Amino acid sequence: MKFFTRLIMVPVAPAFFYLTFPETANAWLDQGAGSTIIQVFVAVLVGGLFAANHFKHRIRSLYNNLRSKGKEGEASKD
Repeated sequence: MKFFTRLIMVPVAPAFFYLTFPETANAWLDQGAGSTIIQVFVAVLVGGLFAANHFKHRIRSLYNNLRSKGKEGEASKD
């Protein structure tokens, strides 16, 4: 099975990197690109804050569980 995986990966991996990282990029940023990038950044920030607020209870309980497990681990070391 390893042979077939390597047989497939040998030509696929170089092709992936060749297509992913071209030598030249013939691109430019027009006048509206900057505001679009800022809008995307603000949307991700607001969406993340909304999701954190929406799942606040789950996040707090996860944090408290991790914190209590850390204290139990310290007590058992002694």
